[in-house]
Amino acid sequence: MNNNAFIKDVFAKTRMSAGSSSGVEVFAEKSNDTTIVWSQGKLEDFYISESQGLGIKIIREGKTGFAYMNKFDGLAADGLISAALKNCESLQPDKFVSLAVPRKTPMCSELDICDNSFGKEPAVKKIDTIKKMEKFSLSNGRIKSVIRAIYSESLGETQIINTNGLELSCRGTVFSYGISCLSAEGSDTQVGGESSVTRLSAGLDFEKITAEAVKNAVELLGAKRIKTGNYPTVFNQNVACEFLSLLESSFSAFAVQKNVSMLKNRINEKVFSDTLNVVDDGTLHGGVATSSFDDEGTPTQGTVMVEKGVLKNYLYDLYTANKDGVKSTGNSSRGFSGVSRPSATNIFIQSGSLSPDVIIKQMNSGLLVTETMGMHNADAVSGEFSVGINGFFVENGVKKFPVHGITIAGNIFDLFKNIAAAGNDLRFYGSVGSPSLLVNGLRVSGE
Repeated sequence: MNNNAFIKDVFAKTRMSAGSSSGVEVFAEKSNDTTIVWSQGKLEDFYISESQGLGIKIIREGKTGFAYMNKFDGLAADGLISAALKNCESLQPDKFVSLAVPRKTPMCSELDICDNSFGKEPAVKKIDTIKKMEKFSLSNGRIKSVIRAIYSESLGETQIINTNGLELSCRGTVFSYGISCLSAEGSDTQVGGESSVTRLSAGLDFEKITAEAVKNAVELLGAKRIKTGNYPTVFNQNVACEFLSLLESSFSAFAVQKNVSMLKNRINEKVFSDTLNVVDDGTLHGGVATSSFDDEGTPTQGTVMVEKGVLKNYLYDLYTANKDGVKSTGNSSRGFSGVSRPSATNIFIQSGSLSPDVIIKQMNSGLLVTETMGMHNADAVSGEFSVGINGFFVENGVKKFPVHGITIAGNIFDLFKNIAAAGNDLRFYGSVGSPSLLVNGLRVSGE
């Protein structure tokens, strides 16, 4: 971060103003982002943005004062320090507040999370690539238009300094590409898409992603509805990731302590199928949420949350760990303008031993779900969901015809108890990963 000297100066001034007996932390962030939006043969949007900010935390006689600014400005910093000190006066002491202590962390450069080529390729080359992908999509006669294609790239930097002697910084890049296509045959139209997010630009295979989107759109042509009933169901990786995303907040110790997690008081209890192992790993090489330290400066780690269906751990930051009398798992998440909350990094369901084809054969007859609609309306606290789906009806282990216009409903906790098999095809969508999953039975509303 080229504002390193400024950040250190703010830290020194804050420490002097707060007094030697106070704890001080300075947390700074900076990001550069480029986004290209292409729609139906033309450039719909193109923007480059930069954001930066700095937050100060002062712990004085057990009271915590916090203030932030969204620029690196010396005059503003003086007022920021005064505001943080004033906030200390109006709050009650809290014995669970603390600052991270220095511990050995891997170098961010060792984790494959920063692409040094960031910003060196002109944006026009990416626009040309998207144009080529549109042409590639339309070469399939049943694709009528590219509804939208979005490319984005970002570089983020974080720096933390505190009075315990901790001084850390890390840089990371993120590249993403997604495309959705409209297919048509006669009066039947369908939409299919695909996307990918990666730390390194070389990890984006534009042609492969586009080909998958075309395939997803075309394969749904001729989709039918099926009768209402209970069906064995296979979720592909994308759908399995969506359900895991719905579940992930329940692992946060903050949610547990606030009594908004169905997993409260269930450590060492069997909560899911013994087929399931769920892991959070902030050290995963190349992971979208990987870093050598969390947003308080605690080293990240791999944490097994569910082992053979048994709940083993929650995810902690320093505050929630202090409340429970345990150590932080390195899962603090915050921005320069907010306070810490524990949340997942790279969360995933571990692979099983069966290929997706074998899982479908094992199911014999049922549903293969490839897309959901309305997952944002599901209740992350209770786990209740009712979502529309697209996919395929499977008979005797073979895909017979596409299906749409139906819904599946249930409870995510019950669903994860009924997982019969996990595939060997683990795939990440952003920071969430899962293999294909076979569910013993699911309520389907159709005709």
